[in-house]
Amino acid sequence: MRSSILRTIVISVTILLILIMGVQLYWVSKTYKLEQKEFNIKVNSALRSVVEAIRFSHKDTSPFAGVISQPMQDYFIADTRYLPDSEEVDFLLRKAIEEYNVFTTFKFGIYNASQKRFTHVRYIPTGEYDPDRGVRLPLLIKSYNYIGVLFPNREKFIIRQMGFWIFSTIILLLVITGFAISIYKLFRQKQLSEIQKDFINNMTHEFRTPIATIQLSTEVLKNNDSVQTNKRLFQYASIIENEANHLESQVERVLQVAKMENHTLHLERQPVDVHQIIRQTAHDFENTIQQKEGHFVLDLQAERPVIMADKLHFTNIIFNLTDNAIKYSSKPIVTFKTSNEKTGIAISIKDNGQGIPDKYRKFLFTKFFRIPTGNLHEVKGFGLGLNYVKLYTNYLNGIVHLESELGKGSNFILYFPDALPA
Repeated sequence: MRSSILRTIVISVTILLILIMGVQLYWVSKTYKLEQKEFNIKVNSALRSVVEAIRFSHKDTSPFAGVISQPMQDYFIADTRYLPDSEEVDFLLRKAIEEYNVFTTFKFGIYNASQKRFTHVRYIPTGEYDPDRGVRLPLLIKSYNYIGVLFPNREKFIIRQMGFWIFSTIILLLVITGFAISIYKLFRQKQLSEIQKDFINNMTHEFRTPIATIQLSTEVLKNNDSVQTNKRLFQYASIIENEANHLESQVERVLQVAKMENHTLHLERQPVDVHQIIRQTAHDFENTIQQKEGHFVLDLQAERPVIMADKLHFTNIIFNLTDNAIKYSSKPIVTFKTSNEKTGIAISIKDNGQGIPDKYRKFLFTKFFRIPTGNLHEVKGFGLGLNYVKLYTNYLNGIVHLESELGKGSNFILYFPDALPA
């Protein structure tokens, strides 16, 4: 994905998450205020019913004129006119608090105006968030008798009532945190990938000059009369030439993959005869496969073997699959098979090698991936061959599919559209 598109997506999602979080916090704040208001209303109603009951017990039928005030957030006072019995207040408060669903610890006292002190103080626990019993009841000097009720757990009770909102806010925060960490890791990985890509590109470009120098020097050596007459020196020169050519092909492969990923690759599409490429590849590998006591089987049945492709890269695809088929087999029998299917051609390259375990198949076409072999490195390579095959097959509008059974070999099946559909 291009950097500009990725950056746009990240910024858009970030703004969206910030807006969602803002809305969430707004509703949490609003809900908190509503819960506070509802708590105050419930307590006022409960104290009002207590005062009315006290007055009724004193046979006071005059209209209720008492005042319920809230000098502090968690402290309420109710003018009782009379000095009630502590047991009566205890019973009435418990009953009223329960009726109005204010299930939280409270402490109350009966204020005696003539003595200017609380004559009775009691602590009523609920068992939830039980605070210190020694919490002091605020003494407010008044000219009238009153009941003072303190709710030390008021904030905790309100927050508990907001359980859903708090839970959803925490989940949203976790999502945003996870998103932020993921974005950081993504950009960090992208940065490391860019550094790795630049390093590989620079390294491979730097290799080309010494490789060309080695190839030129080897050619001069092999053309020298004294080297040609010395079999041992000529053999060494040939080995150097082959290894230099091999290194050049590996470097070129890295550069081509980098071009593909940077979208700077230019393909020259032209009619390509699949059968011709397969036969040429088999011919090029003939000595290699014979050295391992193997052979090729050509089962070329396609009646329409021509496709539109870049000849160089299509040849490299067949070359890479053939090279792997030989490398990973002890006595390789490599079968090439072609057939026409609908408007395309299917190309099968099958070997009798060791096969590929199921757990590695999803990583098989990943760049630099090689099937783990412990400390053994019997087969050399960069792990770019199959990645190259996958990238260029897709680039040429083709499809690559793998069939493999452990211990019985692998079968790579390519499908490309015909140059001229039937």
